[in-house]
Amino acid sequence: MKASLYTAYHKPSSMIESPSIVPIHVGRAKASAPLAGMIGDDTGENISALNGSYCELTALYWAWKNDTESTHLGVMHYRRLLDFDRTLPSAATEVHPGELRMSDYAEKTEAWLAANPDIDLVIPVAHKMPMTVRVNYSEQHDARDLDFIETRIAEKSPEYLEDWRAVLDGRELLLANMFLARREIIEPYIAWMFDLLDALAASDIPRDFVSPYNSRYLGFMAERLFTVWARKYLRENPKAKVHRVNILNLSQSLAFPYLSGDVFNGADEVNVAFSSDRNYLPHAGAMVRTLVDHADPNRRYNLFYMHESIAARDLELLQSILYGAPHISLHPINVGNPFGANYRARHHAPTNATFNRFLLFELLPDVNRLIYIDVDMVLKGDIAELFDVDMGEHQLAAVPDFIMTRVLAAKVVTKEASIPDLGQYLRDKLGMSDAQINSYFNAGLMVLNFAKMDVPKVGRDLLDMVEKTQYFFRDQDILNEYFKDSYLRLPARYNVFNSDVDEYLDVPVNNHREALASKHDPFIIHFAAAHHKPWTYPDVHFAHEYWTALERTPFWLEVLEGTIAHRTLGARLGRSETYKRAALRGGRAVGAKVPWLRPYLARSYRWALRRIKSLN
Repeated sequence: MKASLYTAYHKPSSMIESPSIVPIHVGRAKASAPLAGMIGDDTGENISALNGSYCELTALYWAWKNDTESTHLGVMHYRRLLDFDRTLPSAATEVHPGELRMSDYAEKTEAWLAANPDIDLVIPVAHKMPMTVRVNYSEQHDARDLDFIETRIAEKSPEYLEDWRAVLDGRELLLANMFLARREIIEPYIAWMFDLLDALAASDIPRDFVSPYNSRYLGFMAERLFTVWARKYLRENPKAKVHRVNILNLSQSLAFPYLSGDVFNGADEVNVAFSSDRNYLPHAGAMVRTLVDHADPNRRYNLFYMHESIAARDLELLQSILYGAPHISLHPINVGNPFGANYRARHHAPTNATFNRFLLFELLPDVNRLIYIDVDMVLKGDIAELFDVDMGEHQLAAVPDFIMTRVLAAKVVTKEASIPDLGQYLRDKLGMSDAQINSYFNAGLMVLNFAKMDVPKVGRDLLDMVEKTQYFFRDQDILNEYFKDSYLRLPARYNVFNSDVDEYLDVPVNNHREALASKHDPFIIHFAAAHHKPWTYPDVHFAHEYWTALERTPFWLEVLEGTIAHRTLGARLGRSETYKRAALRGGRAVGAKVPWLRPYLARSYRWALRRIKSLN
């Protein structure tokens, strides 16, 4: 048995390949560029230029005319696969796996094929419709197509007429033109089907004003014809070895890898990843707005957005920010909530979306370099400058979390009873020396040098650390522990916190100087701390940079309404930070009026930071 399952691609996507699974670029004759790592349907005898109406059938045509060695021929789609080993059996035709690793699917499929060399036909479970096939086609397409095909069948192949009428008057349909069949069984069908479709394409039925959806009418008609052929074949061959399977629909699945190959490794490519749930989508919009504002039109920017089941409509709004920027592409990746059950320290928000960055090692294993950026940031320069930084042999580049380094000069107490001294925690738990703590980096902005990593191993190691150990600063602690010996320290201006100057009081002097100087020339502004979010507290440093970006997105009013609600008197009196901020401002006012009290007030404030106030 030599089976060839031609899997149709028309854009970059998770590529699946094995001895029996052959990725093929359909419509390549009219594509702007060939998809890397696969054959095209535009070689040999082909109808590649007709892919707009024949859909995946151009792959089938190519296989029929050019593959002379396979004993079994089949067709699948890049996001629809035949579930050969019935991993997810269902009465419904299509099932939606939560996640799927392409390597696992390929291995299981090869094992099934090896165990069933005598298979005659593999077809999907029939889709059951609430109306007849005839009514369904007539309502969604052009009913004249059915009349034309019936007349043609009656003239050229009347032996199919009974089954044609039975299928049209029934409610079952075999979807997606997907199958695997023995060559001698399927070739008569292929010849019969293309004869009918070619005649329909040449008919005088007008199609000058069809929608993009209905321009694919030949592909839709082929689904009906395949159902007719299968009914006739099964009726006439009751002893045939037939396997009915579900279709794995990956449109809502987390597929690993998301993309493979060198497609994003060109000299002009800039790869940027970010992640959020729906709550932070507006802030992602503001970040993307500033990225677009400063992007070089001569570079290609690939934005990989890992989101948690955000609705298609909302993703369209984010996509709209890229209008007028054809050199920037958005790749939404629905990762669901894969870390929902993992540990969260009490001081963190009730989401573990921050861990999603660890999925990048499996989602994009073949990219050479990738920037990860938090969505609570805005840019004041071209992110390509950061992407191009010389990293040498370093695996990761980032900016120190300067406020964290105050543990070197003062005891910092946390809200976790098990961590009474944050500095000691960094030394004992993360195994960091004082020199390494002095460069402890903030994970909100990272340049990942995948070319210098064993990417699969790093990804496995990080996920293993998530599962087996509890970290106070979650992903950031994990990354600092893992990369502390292979990390390049970047200039402070690439990740400038909008924190108050007072919060740097106990930062070691060199870090203190660098951090405050960077506020005069920020390249990236980070609204990192919960009490410095401009959408919560508009009177924070660099708030105008956020709002001027946000107002040029579709999310401005949504955020503004939330901010106004948060700032009402009743809401403010109900929050403890209101009284903390009032005490701080009151102390400053007293110090301004009674100058000789300033040293005592400052000393009290420093004491509070060290002994009373828990780390936010």
